[in-house]
Amino acid sequence: MKLATRVVCLVVVGLAASIVPAMAADWQALGERIVDFRTNPETVVAKVSEATFSKIKIEVKQTDIEIQNVKVVFDDGQLFNVALNKYMGAGSSRVIDLPTAKAIQRVEFSYRPASAGSKVALVRVFGSN
Repeated sequence: MKLATRVVCLVVVGLAASIVPAMAADWQALGERIVDFRTNPETVVAKVSEATFSKIKIEVKQTDIEIQNVKVVFDDGQLFNVALNKYMGAGSSRVIDLPTAKAIQRVEFSYRPASAGSKVALVRVFGSN
């Protein structure tokens, strides 16, 4: 491989490595909820009150669940509903684009266990611009 090609490859790899942590740090935790399959829907009240977000990310830990519907309630009272109907395995996440960047008051979601005998799951919600 020519020296110039090697240098270009190293620069590209270096830039990619520096971009990934910046992208990962872009998400702010809004809150989390332990889901025990007894209360449905569940509500995550946003801990961040003044920031605006153009998308949210829902992350599932510990147990697989199916998230059926997500309702985002903005600080101005407007609602944004998404019929998700998605199986989410433990350790997976899903990004939802919002119609406009606004402050979020809470995120409500309805769900059901992905399998019989499911135990508690941890659902985390993040916001980003």
